[in-house]
Amino acid sequence: MASRFSNVRTAALAVTAAVALGLTAAPAADAAPAAPAPAVPQPAGYSIHGYNFTQGNYRGAIDAQSGDLWLTTVSPMNGPTKSIIYRLNPDTMSVKSRINVTQRAETEGHGGIAAQYEIGIPKTGNTVWTTAAAANGGEANVWDKNTGRRLANLGNLSHSHSIVFAEDLRIAIISVTQGLVFFDMDTYKRLGEVKFSGGGKKLGAGVVVTDQGPGGATVTVTSYYTDLTQVRVTRNGDKVQTKVRWNTRQAITEGHGSVAADTTTNRLYVNNLYNGLSVFDLRTGKHIGDVTTGPGTNSMLIFHGKLYAANYFLGFISVIDQKTLGVTKLITTGLLPNQLLAWKKNTFLVIDKASSITELPSGMVKMPLPPLGGDHIYKVTKR
Repeated sequence: MASRFSNVRTAALAVTAAVALGLTAAPAADAAPAAPAPAVPQPAGYSIHGYNFTQGNYRGAIDAQSGDLWLTTVSPMNGPTKSIIYRLNPDTMSVKSRINVTQRAETEGHGGIAAQYEIGIPKTGNTVWTTAAAANGGEANVWDKNTGRRLANLGNLSHSHSIVFAEDLRIAIISVTQGLVFFDMDTYKRLGEVKFSGGGKKLGAGVVVTDQGPGGATVTVTSYYTDLTQVRVTRNGDKVQTKVRWNTRQAITEGHGSVAADTTTNRLYVNNLYNGLSVFDLRTGKHIGDVTTGPGTNSMLIFHGKLYAANYFLGFISVIDQKTLGVTKLITTGLLPNQLLAWKKNTFLVIDKASSITELPSGMVKMPLPPLGGDHIYKVTKR
């Protein structure tokens, strides 16, 4: 397990029969707006406003029903001792409530608690889903978003990573080491799985759902290593059927953690931790080209017809023209932009984990770095 959670891979993937935890109401001090983050450059055509927020920021998700931002935080990253799931008002970044994850877990050296990393919120219903890659070999949890009570603990999910939903089919989809696992969104029953084909190392990572409806959903998943697979998923009662549409091998042998898709341009984008990102035909899997955005390229987002790619190591966001694949602008927010998250029509959020710079680079370059004040959340608005 320790090798799976090496510093570089943790940066790329950012990588329990527990007591049922309840939602903790925010203290009065937390109900106040978050303090402003350090000022950043305001590029032409954009306004950027930041907030200081805690330490260990990891992944966020917007609740389509309430508009709230849910955020997982894990700290320290290398051997977590604290894991909290926050519910925030994204207008002010004030804390509305939190779930403190205190459950102990077997993590094979990666801390002592069942730290929750990735997060997903269905557009319907009353649940929040999280994954815990290191806990007890890999698991997922389903929480009641009003009470914070844990509704289900889903085990036997080796290195559980991304969580997405095919809501018309009422299926939750979780990436694991060998591919994908499917669950009923209402009963939490395990419905089936699909595995990467062929040999070589496997480590399921980013997942995207496109073209979904009552008749089925198209799901594309990348492995941290070379596999990139698209399947068509259908459902008949408690049975999930999958048909592989295409499978390809990526030229770069490792470092793939995130995917983004644009059905209007028929483009699929896969990051590469060492170079930038690769571009594929969404329907066929054919490799179209590559974009150099530097080492540390991670989260990606389609916004106003452009592709935005966060560079986790170098601290900037590349704005990429989908037609020419050229970088047209660089935007600077926090030191370590870990996630780009769609929010409003003209605004997206940047989940920044600046505090991790005291851990990752120190372990990589063998030199101590001074502690930083904490992490940030930025709003990037297109004017």
